[in-house]
Amino acid sequence: CIDTITDESGIALVHPGKTIGFEPLESRHSSDGLFFAIDRLFKAAGIKPSDLDGVVVMKGPGSFTSVRVGVAVANPFAHQLNIPIAGLTTDEFYAHKTEDPDFLYLQTMNREEVYTVGFGKYQSKIKTPILPLADLPEGKGIPWLGQLSPEHQAALPEGYKAITNPKNTQDTWASVCDSVFKSKKAQKAYELVEPYYAKEAKITPSKRRLIIGKIQ
Repeated sequence: CIDTITDESGIALVHPGKTIGFEPLESRHSSDGLFFAIDRLFKAAGIKPSDLDGVVVMKGPGSFTSVRVGVAVANPFAHQLNIPIAGLTTDEFYAHKTEDPDFLYLQTMNREEVYTVGFGKYQSKIKTPILPLADLPEGKGIPWLGQLSPEHQAALPEGYKAITNPKNTQDTWASVCDSVFKSKKAQKAYELVEPYYAKEAKITPSKRRLIIGKIQ
């Protein structure tokens, strides 16, 4: 399992029902040492890449670089080994961290916007995944889980309640793999995983001026 995106980024090695190895990656520099982490994990478990039955990769949303790095490593890995590969969004990963069926997944995208996915009874309340913080649904005791900046946490509408005692990273990956590879959808030998950014990339004014200057 390859995660170069979340606050819990790392490489996990999962046997059915149990994570047997985990190598954390520095969340802000998750591409650094990625292959070394994979190599250490294999050596510690005494296995070879050819022993793998499948690959799971976090495909987004996240920073452009972190998303691309994880997917760019996972795709050829699965292709060369001719094994199933599954791409996982951050909200799908975090859904395995709690037994609560009804909650909001929240992830800071930029200063103004939040990636928002509703689960259970909150699913119908979210019409689009990218919302301004001010447009989040209001209510009492709304449980949430995810990756919000301290500024966004402080600005949440009154009544939001963070889910306590989520599963740790290793247990979450074990749950993810049990779910993904029991699905008929994930049993193809290989299918390209595309990065998921949740929104179209925008060219900032400074980058636009730089591009125009180069063209001139």
